[in-house]
Amino acid sequence: MAGLRVGDLEVLGSGGTGIYHWGCFPMAPFAGRIRRGRLSWAGRTYQLPITFGAHAIHGVAIDRAWSVDHLTATTARLSCPFDSRWPWAGHAVSELRLAEDGVDAVLEVHADADPMPAWTGWHPCFRRQLARGEPARLDFTVEGMLQRDDEGMPTGEVIPRSGGPWDDCFTGAAWPATVTWDGALQLCITSDAGYVVVYTDEASMVCVEPQTGPPDAVALGRHAVVEPGHPLVTRMSWGWSPA
Repeated sequence: MAGLRVGDLEVLGSGGTGIYHWGCFPMAPFAGRIRRGRLSWAGRTYQLPITFGAHAIHGVAIDRAWSVDHLTATTARLSCPFDSRWPWAGHAVSELRLAEDGVDAVLEVHADADPMPAWTGWHPCFRRQLARGEPARLDFTVEGMLQRDDEGMPTGEVIPRSGGPWDDCFTGAAWPATVTWDGALQLCITSDAGYVVVYTDEASMVCVEPQTGPPDAVALGRHAVVEPGHPLVTRMSWGWSPA
């Protein structure tokens, strides 16, 4: 989703010129960082391309063209095969449905041949300041937060939620989360994802990212295993109303 206009208000924005700071993009077949791009699974270690600092990040679908499989005025179904940067043959499917007061999204990760690890989600960049109203205020409920080490990676230890600003993964997400621009709009986010990454360390945007697993999920044993005919499916819905 490159943009979302609610009435006269553009809700999604850009935090800079990089490809990871705009709109709302699906992360597939993995979400967040993989430490130094090294993924060890089923007795083998694979080296993924380093795409952000010292790590691999946000999957292999963000910089590829998606095929439009079906399109109407209010619905879209798109698909994207994974290229050779991902060690297993597979593809992602994204479905969007727009209503007057919300949008529903479904994201699927498919294995085309062999079983593979996967964890997925979305990366929405909401504008911190809309054309009117107060700056964005974020409310969300979680069970805990994954501790980060000196590389910014989760260690697997769950600690109490700290105060922001955040660039952190939270466990036990209790939806909805809300982004409120007082005097303008409130947007409620719901999902069946068990994790949420919250990023507020940017002057122009806030990110609330539903994810099925945390960054480096395979190393932490928090990933899914996708087999042919049994995709990893997750859902997200946004609903909005005046605030």
